[in-house]
Amino acid sequence: MVSGVNRTELAAGPVRPVRPVRPPRPVSRRAAWTFTSQGLSSASNFLLTFLVLAAAPARELAAFSVCLTSYLLVAQLARYAVGIPLLVSGEEGEPGHRAAAGVAVAAGLAVAPALVAAASVWPPGAGMLVILAAAMPALLLQEALRHAAIGRGRPDLAARGDGLWLALQAVGAVALLAGADAPAAAELVAVWAGAGALSAVCLAGWLRARPALGVEPGRAWLRENVVVCRRAAGEFAVNSGSYYVLCYVLSGLAGAAQLGYLRAAQTLFGPASVVLLGGASLGVPESVRLRDDGRRLRRFALALSGGLAALALVCGAAVYAALPATGARFFPESWEAIRSIMPWLTLFGAAIGAGAGAVAGLRALGASRWVLVGRGVTGAAALAAGLPASAWFGARGTFAGLGLAECGLAVWAWRELRRRTGGRHG
Repeated sequence: MVSGVNRTELAAGPVRPVRPVRPPRPVSRRAAWTFTSQGLSSASNFLLTFLVLAAAPARELAAFSVCLTSYLLVAQLARYAVGIPLLVSGEEGEPGHRAAAGVAVAAGLAVAPALVAAASVWPPGAGMLVILAAAMPALLLQEALRHAAIGRGRPDLAARGDGLWLALQAVGAVALLAGADAPAAAELVAVWAGAGALSAVCLAGWLRARPALGVEPGRAWLRENVVVCRRAAGEFAVNSGSYYVLCYVLSGLAGAAQLGYLRAAQTLFGPASVVLLGGASLGVPESVRLRDDGRRLRRFALALSGGLAALALVCGAAVYAALPATGARFFPESWEAIRSIMPWLTLFGAAIGAGAGAVAGLRALGASRWVLVGRGVTGAAALAAGLPASAWFGARGTFAGLGLAECGLAVWAWRELRRRTGGRHG
């Protein structure tokens, strides 16, 4: 287990005693709160996309989709480089979490100038990109603190922060919708980002994890977690990075409208995405607790993967069946295109679920190098299949390439987990 940094490296003056945080809850309660946290977090993104989809014209929807994809790119990179080390390190306590929070804020400050530069050369999304630039340090802080709370065994605090974000966003959205004119996409983004920033401040207070700003605290935390950070960031670059490459290629070759349809389909697939992301957050710390018992670890991984894959299939089938009746009312200009994407998106989600338990188990066993290699092969396969498919078939081709690559990773990860834990086929 990765250790935290020493408190004396982070605080000047007399050392205050660390107030103990209540011990971790039983696994059932931790699971319930972890999924609740992820559900509330995803609900804020769902609400934002739904409001833009329903209120904004097609041109604004396309620009919004590009901007939101850019935010998700940065947030997921931070999740891998900062969030995963926090999950693996578990209940390391306040000092390490303060240092990690400072790293997240510094990453947001580093990204902001690039967003402002993009806004200066791309007028359709300029307003939204500037808003994201201003809010990015706080949004990345909120993302890091969510993982710190879950790793510490207190996902209830993460859920409280995500619930506050959603509540503040809903109040702001209602105020905008009460106006005489339909709100612009940039206004909706401003409300969403502002709510996230306030949530981050409150969550830092609840966790007693005020960011430790400055070079030395961040450098000390990175030095302690360098192996996990480097491999997690590399994993993102070679695998999740392929998803974003395909998104930008899709926008460039098939048109930004196709990226808008892709984002809309993912929004409607939201309940399954919530559980998939929650399962990934839950799987690592729970697998760490079981890693000394290979049989129990495999059983937990199988239950997690089976449940996630089944839910993705059920959710995708439900959306596909319901769109003819509901799409014409809510998304009259796009529901048919969204429906054609759903089978391939469902395949992608089910494949992610099928491999989630095995990948979490491998992380817990310290096989981050294997996960990095596996993700690299998967990313290369996704690009090889997805690039031509995206050019010819739009968003359907994007998800077809991603889904087939994830299916291969799931099979490979399960074979490796069985081998490392002495399974029957090892």
